Amino acid sequence: MFRKTIGVVALVALLLSAGAAVAQQPEKGPQSKNITELMHAPFQIAGQQVTGTDFAFRGNLVVAGSYQGLGIFKITPGAPYLKELGTLACAGGQGDVSIWGHLVFFSVDATLSGPSCDTKDTATASNTDQAQSNAWEGVRIIDISDPSRPQEVSSVYTACGSHTNTLYPDGKNVYLYIQSYPLGGQGQKCNASNHSYTSVVKVPLNNPEAAKVVSTPSTGQTIGCHDVTVVPARHLAFAACITESQVWDIKDPENPKIIAHIYNPAINIHHSTAMTWDGKVLALGDEFAGAEGVDACEGNSLSTTGAMWYYDVSDPTNPTLLGHESLPRMGAPDQVCTTHNFNIIPMRDPKKYLVVSAYYTGGLSVTDFSDPANPKEYAYAQPDGVNMWSVYWYNGRLYTSGEDGMLRVYELAGTGAQDTYYFKGNTNPQTQINSFR
Repeated sequence: MFRKTIGVVALVALLLSAGAAVAQQPEKGPQSKNITELMHAPFQIAGQQVTGTDFAFRGNLVVAGSYQGLGIFKITPGAPYLKELGTLACAGGQGDVSIWGHLVFFSVDATLSGPSCDTKDTATASNTDQAQSNAWEGVRIIDISDPSRPQEVSSVYTACGSHTNTLYPDGKNVYLYIQSYPLGGQGQKCNASNHSYTSVVKVPLNNPEAAKVVSTPSTGQTIGCHDVTVVPARHLAFAACITESQVWDIKDPENPKIIAHIYNPAINIHHSTAMTWDGKVLALGDEFAGAEGVDACEGNSLSTTGAMWYYDVSDPTNPTLLGHESLPRMGAPDQVCTTHNFNIIPMRDPKKYLVVSAYYTGGLSVTDFSDPANPKEYAYAQPDGVNMWSVYWYNGRLYTSGEDGMLRVYELAGTGAQDTYYFKGNTNPQTQINSFR
């Protein structure tokens, strides 16, 4: 059912790339009455539409990752809502991003000819170099002191690349927990029999060129991890490691120690994690079939396929299952529809838990899991023909990206400044710091 959004959106022009104006019309597709589309517009780098991946935030800046590089946008109070400040063409999947101060950390999970953003390095490595483990993949470090001219300052090679990265701040340094797993064509150093570890990269903030891998702690019987969420105040990390999830003690950030395992035969792919802000409940997403399965959204909230799961982790050494919910709406026929990237909204009401997640062709869904045994959908938007990858709440708005190369911004009723705590400073969805204003 088509729902009308605010009239001004249909009249504004959004400047996102090379001065091109894109007229905005509300998108068609079902959505709940408590969510409003503010904008949707192409995300382009060097004049080309991108495949959007992830976000990081700092103050009024949004850093958007993609397979083709990154974009830096300024949040504005009204139309155009996001204004492009600069982009960096730097091809190489995956494009997961984290931010700390003027530094952005960009994940590369593709075998390239070299580490730089030069065209010669961003080409796919030869079959010979891949077979001999001479290709490059890992993390690029980007300086955005001048958002209009982001510059690569360093890079760190990591075995099996960097599918995602999670930032842990520690005074004069930040640590990056690099998550990866064996993909095709990554050479002798990367295969399912020897990749049961994560890479820890130490970055001196006053000398990022000296960043390096300082440890490769074991992840046990897994083949690497996908996403890790850190809670610095508790010195804990919650890792989704494909076949299981884990709780890590990170008091010594260079040497995480596994203190608990979460095994659940109903979860197909342990993909993402997020914590409630009181530290009591873990949300754990199942990316059914690793985004290769279709028709995972069955329109049945009781289904276990591609669902969101909730665990009591008030005792982190003993996670206890509380409940789950699958998307109560159908996704597009014969298309991917499963949980993906999400975060938990910091509500002022300590008894109210809301999580917002992308569901590929299921669009975005906001779930109220205040009673984790009986979670209920709170809001949704499902634009026709859209494949949403990431959805995050940040200071009163929802920001989304995905495979169609569009940036979307929504406003969700009941999550304004009077209802929620707003973030300040560096905000990475997988680095849960209680830094609010």
